[in-house]
Amino acid sequence: MIDMKWMGDKVPNFGPRVRYGKKYTPSVIVCHISAGTIGSMDNWFRNPAAEASSHFGVGRDGSIHQYVRLENAAWTQGLTADAIPNARAPIVKQMGVNPNLYCVSIEHEGYVEGHMDENGQVVVENFGLDGNLTEIQFWKSCWLHKYIQSEVERIWGHHIQFGPQYDLGHFQIDPKRKSSCPGKNFPWARLYAELAIAETMDLAAYEERIEYRISGAADFTHAYAAAARVQDLENKLGDNTWGPAAESKLLQLAPIMPQINYQGVLTGKGIAFRIAELYQTLSANSPYSAEALRKLLIVYNHMITTGLL
Repeated sequence: MIDMKWMGDKVPNFGPRVRYGKKYTPSVIVCHISAGTIGSMDNWFRNPAAEASSHFGVGRDGSIHQYVRLENAAWTQGLTADAIPNARAPIVKQMGVNPNLYCVSIEHEGYVEGHMDENGQVVVENFGLDGNLTEIQFWKSCWLHKYIQSEVERIWGHHIQFGPQYDLGHFQIDPKRKSSCPGKNFPWARLYAELAIAETMDLAAYEERIEYRISGAADFTHAYAAAARVQDLENKLGDNTWGPAAESKLLQLAPIMPQINYQGVLTGKGIAFRIAELYQTLSANSPYSAEALRKLLIVYNHMITTGLL
């Protein structure tokens, strides 16, 4: 089993999944972003004055902490009086009670971080607070979704169906106070696509898939696939038949260009040049190859979710 650290012995902020004598079964998973490190998350949830907690936290290094048992309601959603009628998720309006009673919450560690790019320059990027997860954080969150699904089925006999109806962001529950949680760049499309695969497997089989994905064995294959596809599209730019379509497809990569430090004009040629540059850096096995690989995987994941690969 993937490592998960129990942190709940000193967490007082939770309650029963019971209201007015009615017991509630966990049926919704809610994703959050935390404005701090996982260490600060540990401390905050242990503070009685905080009156806040989550069932799980996923660090940017892939570590998983559990704060509240699934049998209990974590104090995560933090509702105001008008939150339920204003909720964007139909299930919240349908249930009509505090979502903490039937939700399982996952906090994702998020903060401003710095790294060195392939030119040796320190780049500070807000990849955490806006919902951009690290690669290992994404995969560990996927595993955690599957673990939650399996445990709920084991304990309550209820199957949480993965998808937009039952996998929510905090903004869908409380859009006024939490409109940006878990962040505008949280990878919803990628998450739903991956959970559709998880839906076809049991926990053991899916865990093997996760172990493979986080081992790094697949990363170079994916980086090559992304670079080769972009090269193929660039080669078609001058073709009378395929040129316009190739340009349009390359421009679908425009939203992620800031994440791979491209500051040029957004043209198909310019985008292709930047990605080729990253692949050359990766292939050179230089001190900046790891950073080039990280950026190429951003390209690969975007291409997968947009159908370019």
